Amino acid sequence: MDETTIVILTAMNLEYRAVRAQLSGITAQTHPMGTRFEVGHLNGCRVALALTGKGNQSAAVLTERATAEFAPAAVIFVGVAGALQSHLGLGDVVVATHVYAY
Repeated sequence: MDETTIVILTAMNLEYRAVRAQLSGITAQTHPMGTRFEVGHLNGCRVALALTGKGNQSAAVLTERATAEFAPAAVIFVGVAGALQSHLGLGDVVVATHVYAY
């Protein structure tokens, strides 16, 4: 049976290191165009992790490469953010209801 693969993308090194610290059994896997993914396991799922850097274009390219390479069950973009909503506190998880400019 094939393992479920989840792709996690981050824009900043801080975010990348935080996700990487949660993975076990990490190995490197390189896409034919040169993009390097680190692949490990988290809570029974295979996770492919990559750093996109800033901007929509690089995130779009890496997302396309990740989906071609891993055929993941989900692609998740993980990062830190600020908010202007007074009901949000440090450590709150915020999930988008809309995606713009993908």
